[in-house]
Amino acid sequence: MHHDDDDHDHKHDDHDHDDHEHDHDDHDHDDDHGNPADEHDKLHLEIHRAVDELGKYAIDTDISSSKGIAKATVLKFIDDMMVSVTKSCMDNGADLVGHVKSFFSNDDGSIMASIVDHRVPTRIKDSLNSEKIYEARFMFHIIVHGIWDDRVRDSVLDVFDGVFKKWKIPYKITMDHFDTEKSIAHHT
Repeated sequence: MHHDDDDHDHKHDDHDHDDHEHDHDDHDHDDDHGNPADEHDKLHLEIHRAVDELGKYAIDTDISSSKGIAKATVLKFIDDMMVSVTKSCMDNGADLVGHVKSFFSNDDGSIMASIVDHRVPTRIKDSLNSEKIYEARFMFHIIVHGIWDDRVRDSVLDVFDGVFKKWKIPYKITMDHFDTEKSIAHHT
């Protein structure tokens, strides 16, 4: 498969790079097993090494519906939001997803979701003990490689409102975690 070849080439390139730059790093000897967990750890390490090339952004919202929103709808909305935001970042120049996570919560529990590739299903952990949601907090956190914070924010906001409207979920943004100064400092 072409996709696997691309992954293999990418891993091989990283491995070669690591051997030259970081001979002391024992982590490199584990990546021949093809174990997804090992690959994820290795990727995580690569992301930390390239920390100055990461774009990150977080946003918090309050969701409020007097009629209530069915949990089944909320689950579909979360999946749609995760995929849409990740795809938007990739379409806008990101070349690697560090992590995209969301946390939907209220007094009845929470739904946690994460995604590392928009072509792979969103991982959702549903611990919300109600079938109808009237009030909730939805927090979204994203780290990608290849674009700066301002571009990540634009990529998120390009699709954010549309996904809420598509699933008829009323919301208001309570916190936009965007550090303008830090973002500008990246460019100097």
